[in-house]
Amino acid sequence: MLRRVIAMAQSDPYFLGHSVPEQRRLQQQAGELAAESARLFDQIGLAPGAVVVEIGCGPQGCLELLSNRVGPAGSVIGVELSDHAVQLAREFLFARGITNVEVRQGNAAATGLARDRFDLATARLVLVNVPEPEAIVREMAALVRSGGIVALHEADWAPHVCDPPLPAWDRLNQALVRYSEAKGMDLYIARRIARMLRNAGLIDVQVHPLIHIYGHDHSRRPIFLQFVNNLRERIVEEGLISDSEFAECTASLQRHLANPETLVVSHLFIQAWGRKP
Repeated sequence: MLRRVIAMAQSDPYFLGHSVPEQRRLQQQAGELAAESARLFDQIGLAPGAVVVEIGCGPQGCLELLSNRVGPAGSVIGVELSDHAVQLAREFLFARGITNVEVRQGNAAATGLARDRFDLATARLVLVNVPEPEAIVREMAALVRSGGIVALHEADWAPHVCDPPLPAWDRLNQALVRYSEAKGMDLYIARRIARMLRNAGLIDVQVHPLIHIYGHDHSRRPIFLQFVNNLRERIVEEGLISDSEFAECTASLQRHLANPETLVVSHLFIQAWGRKP
């Protein structure tokens, strides 16, 4: 297991990569998902003075939300593998004048943080993007104290569709699924996270589903197009689609999304959390 963890750190297998456009998308996503994350922390009962770790915080993640929740008496550590994302997160915290949050570069499955220390360990849309997600959940369970909470917010790609159907959507989705399977990633992981929490020894597991319609003016309407563009070089290099076919499909998809009558259904998001005995 240790060798695999080290290999993960060295090869950086994050599904969507760490390009500049991807970091911008993650920064935008932080605002888009803030209300949902806030409701999750409300349900957990995150209190002032709590000690929290966010795994895979990226360039922003939930760091500001968590900072506000725990207040001056609490503290937050963000753990992120990408050095670029770590720098962006630190710049974000400095610009906002947030002083109760520290961001460290580290591997989600082997953080090096103290065991049994935190009141909450949380991760948002991390497990869907990496191989061996169970190792991360076990690490999170080890980090929280007795009575502490591990909380996950994950995606299941199954319901992410458009109507009318579009062959270009289906072709690109096929390439992404095949790529993820070849790299050991599970695009349908949200349906498994409650079981993963229980397998990591957590009890009183709670589950809350979320799904949306992305209307014509919704900022997340083009998210599938953003994903495939982030992965263009990778899936073409793997021979899963030719560059010319990719260009034709993305052009078709862009036109389809521009039509206000096209219905776009989001991924199924599941928030699940459990308590350490």
